[in-house]
Amino acid sequence: MRKALKTLGSLASDALSTGWVLFRVMLPALLLVRIVSLLGILSPLGALMAPVMALAGLPGETGIVWITGMLTNLYGGLAILAGMIVPLRLTVGQVTTLGMMLLLAHSMPVETTVAARSGVSPLLVIPLRVVSALAAGVILRASGFVRAFRQPPTVLWKGVPQAGGWGGWLLDLAESMGTILVVIFLVLLALEILERLGFTGFLRKVLRPAFELAGIGPEAATVTVVGLVLGISYGGGLVIKAASRGDIPAGQVTSAVCFMSLCHGVVEDTALVATLGAWTPMISLGRVLFAWGVTVLVFALTPRKTPKT
Repeated sequence: MRKALKTLGSLASDALSTGWVLFRVMLPALLLVRIVSLLGILSPLGALMAPVMALAGLPGETGIVWITGMLTNLYGGLAILAGMIVPLRLTVGQVTTLGMMLLLAHSMPVETTVAARSGVSPLLVIPLRVVSALAAGVILRASGFVRAFRQPPTVLWKGVPQAGGWGGWLLDLAESMGTILVVIFLVLLALEILERLGFTGFLRKVLRPAFELAGIGPEAATVTVVGLVLGISYGGGLVIKAASRGDIPAGQVTSAVCFMSLCHGVVEDTALVATLGAWTPMISLGRVLFAWGVTVLVFALTPRKTPKT
């Protein structure tokens, strides 16, 4: 009992620490969107993004969500999305589509740096993620997915609407941040349970044949699974160390980083996007399969050469 309480206390501390790091990035982004909205610039910005977002069957204003997520992090994008769902009357199909695009391309400055330190050029990673995210949106629209899921989403936490006075905005912001802290704690608890159950090792065995088709051999399989479950910061860090020691063949480094760039932190990320009403099978299994397919294609087209580490 004492050990369990100690573990819960440690997870709570980790949640607060993670939340503090995230809030320092999210708050400026949310404040900027608030000011832009009050100045009446949000609609013109939405109009500029409309042609791109229309390819995925989304309103132009949602382009602000995607850009924010790419420049800051997933939490920043989702916090703004949460405040747009009701005003824009977004459907489950649209929230899922935008969620998928955010999952495939977010936190670009930080995660591209991790990839670069692993020896994979930003000239490959950045276009790969942006084009893949937009392609996923186009595919979901063209397949009829967006039209099929027209019902309003079930949102589990309150967003931060841009309309209204500053007092109400700050109150909604505090409530939203509190909810995010709870979500972070629950996700960390789930990850702890999965780790103790040996889930990472089980995934490595199950995914090994599929990984090999994507150019990820046994040497890189373990770190790739770690990135898949825990996030690219964990998996990428292991890749950086292994690549610097020459423990992973160069071609596998490229494949592993490409896959992890598109699909990482699958437990945490899926849980976060699902709280806004996205269709869970698509943002979990669908994301994994899509990222695998793109990595197989990249592996088939990329010349076999040693990246600089």
